[in-house]
Amino acid sequence: MIVLVPVSMFSVNFSVARGRPYSRLERRVLEEIAARAGVAPHQGATLTSLCETFRVHERLMVEAVVTLVGAGWVAVTSGREATFVLTDEGQQACSSGKDPASVVVAPAAPCTLVFDRTAGQLARRGEVLTVSKQEARPDLNPSTPLRIVRNALDESQIQKLLPRASGEWVRSIGRPRLVTVDRYLPVRVDLADRAITGLPRGWHQALSAEILGVAQTRQEELEAAPNLQPTPQTAGKEPPLVPAAPPATGQTRHPTPLSLAGRRSPASAVGAPAPPQTDVSFPWLDEADPFGNGGDDFTEQSIEAALFSEVSGEESHQLLITEALATAANHVLIASPTVNVESLSKLGGAIQAAVSRGVRVDVLYGDTDEGTTPQDIVNLLNRIGYHAARRLGRDLVRPAKEPTGSGAGLLIFDGKDGALEAVIGNYAWAGSPGSKQARSVHVGGTEFMALVARAAAGLWMWSGDPDSADRWRRVADRCQDNTAVSAARGDRLKDQVLAELIVDDEHAQVPQSPEDSALRIGGACRHENGSAVGIRGISAVIRRPETLATP
Repeated sequence: MIVLVPVSMFSVNFSVARGRPYSRLERRVLEEIAARAGVAPHQGATLTSLCETFRVHERLMVEAVVTLVGAGWVAVTSGREATFVLTDEGQQACSSGKDPASVVVAPAAPCTLVFDRTAGQLARRGEVLTVSKQEARPDLNPSTPLRIVRNALDESQIQKLLPRASGEWVRSIGRPRLVTVDRYLPVRVDLADRAITGLPRGWHQALSAEILGVAQTRQEELEAAPNLQPTPQTAGKEPPLVPAAPPATGQTRHPTPLSLAGRRSPASAVGAPAPPQTDVSFPWLDEADPFGNGGDDFTEQSIEAALFSEVSGEESHQLLITEALATAANHVLIASPTVNVESLSKLGGAIQAAVSRGVRVDVLYGDTDEGTTPQDIVNLLNRIGYHAARRLGRDLVRPAKEPTGSGAGLLIFDGKDGALEAVIGNYAWAGSPGSKQARSVHVGGTEFMALVARAAAGLWMWSGDPDSADRWRRVADRCQDNTAVSAARGDRLKDQVLAELIVDDEHAQVPQSPEDSALRIGGACRHENGSAVGIRGISAVIRRPETLATP
């Protein structure tokens, strides 16, 4: 039996980057320019003095200086002989010992993604063979329900699917553009074996039960009324398409939806009505496991991360958020499943102290508790910001004006070294405690944090604030640059684990009780209707190296 899954296609424009860390010579040149400015601020370093100090050819020194100037770390002053001085960014880099990436950014070929409208799953177009509505014949074949009508995709989910070459990373992602809506993924269902052929890798967990249920219902309908056949739609009076006959040469060719040329049936050619069909032929489904659909691969999207600690209980979470607000250098983002004025007010002093240091504090929430409105939250945070830094404080404190609908309990902050860290779990940072025990993981690692930052951008998009979303996209870009530097240097993370970030409807891919070796912690909630229909939340799946299978 054929069952149809309604899908849409999105085209995504994105750019990729390739980078390298600075050489030791460039680092030493930066330090020498800083040292000369301290000893003789009116003289500074020159090309001649730098060549004499390092005893290298002038060409190598010119390349090093041009690289530093291009990074915005060194400026050239005019005079009898050009001298070099550090910019503010150069001073900060020199004092922190941080290495940047020398980055080349280029646009990549647009990527087409297929979006399942029943459970919200995503896959690359090459992994899913879809057909048009005319070819699918939904008037003859049963289909899963079309539940998800929104036309927005989360960037942290998209990023995992975008192709890039070795040594490249996704630098920026454009807004996904809807290409087509009325397409279907046909799958073949064997109810006796409860087997499904044609689903892409990763979709089985989310869609198998739904597809089997639809097929079982159709089977019962046919058994109850064996003489009853589905009535084809007559709008337009188009006779049905049937697959063309194979070539007479005997050569075999792998059929695809685009290569299956349709032709009119002999009956329709002479004007006779075509018999109703209940199983339109899709020959590629006759192959054994055409997409490698033996099951879901839960480790495919795992990347390196640092696991600092596991957190449980009210007191531990409160200590952690207090420390984050007290030590953050630039950013703190608080995303709570729920929010109320009383709980948020308890954080008011710590937020005010952070803002007075120039830290930007974002506050988002999935929903408001009873007795609290979104405007109450905006008014409270505006007062906190104003008391901290007057008008500037209102710019530094950014409250969400609308709920995100997400069950995520997320805390993001950066330390003095600028490295981002995150606490991912189910804790209500600014709302009433939930019925489950509060549990989170405290994680870091630039590559993993780039995904977390893009998930933060997605939360801001759900809240209707594209400017704040853009700010977190830039944070993600910086994390990716730092990842390139670390990879080129061969750096290793302390407390390294493999981690996968699960966002929104991706939760349907992962079983509720994963294998014992994996730690899954996060917060998510299901919406049955409205624009947020589906699963909304953020979780992390952690796998320690000692639990991984040895190849």
